[in-house]
Amino acid sequence: MKKTYSFKCEIRTLDLWLLSMYHTYHSLIGVCNVVFGVAMIAMSVRFWNEVNVNWQAALFFLCLIIPVFHPLGVWMKAKAQMRMIPQGTELRFAENGLEVTLGEKKEQIPWKKIKGAKREGNMIILFTGGGHGYMLTDRVLGDEKEEFYSYVKAHVYASENQTSGKRKR
Repeated sequence: MKKTYSFKCEIRTLDLWLLSMYHTYHSLIGVCNVVFGVAMIAMSVRFWNEVNVNWQAALFFLCLIIPVFHPLGVWMKAKAQMRMIPQGTELRFAENGLEVTLGEKKEQIPWKKIKGAKREGNMIILFTGGGHGYMLTDRVLGDEKEEFYSYVKAHVYASENQTSGKRKR
């Protein structure tokens, strides 16, 4: 008997925020943010007693940019993105591909149309091309996450080998 998986997508603002923060702090921008944040704190500690109250307020504000204002801005962006994401999407993975159900609408996506799968922080993202994809969080996947990820990678790899024969790992 062939294995199938069914999941109901339950994406929250927190999931989008975590994904954005993960991408930011696993990139050059994230390294720059950390360096800037540490430099601002070090500069503030060094000069705090030597500057007037206006400069102290400026130093305090600058120390809050990376640890407070940046995550808050990312949160607000994630909230705005949530308004565009349809809720209640059901995904069913089988030997012939992915079946997506949203209300009364159903779409069948064969494995050859799935461009890849990647673990990103606490989720697996399936890429279907054109900037589109599906997020499945560890919370939704439960105990099946590793088995499911292996299943998807095997099917994506097999379908790419069948269509191109040039797949690189």
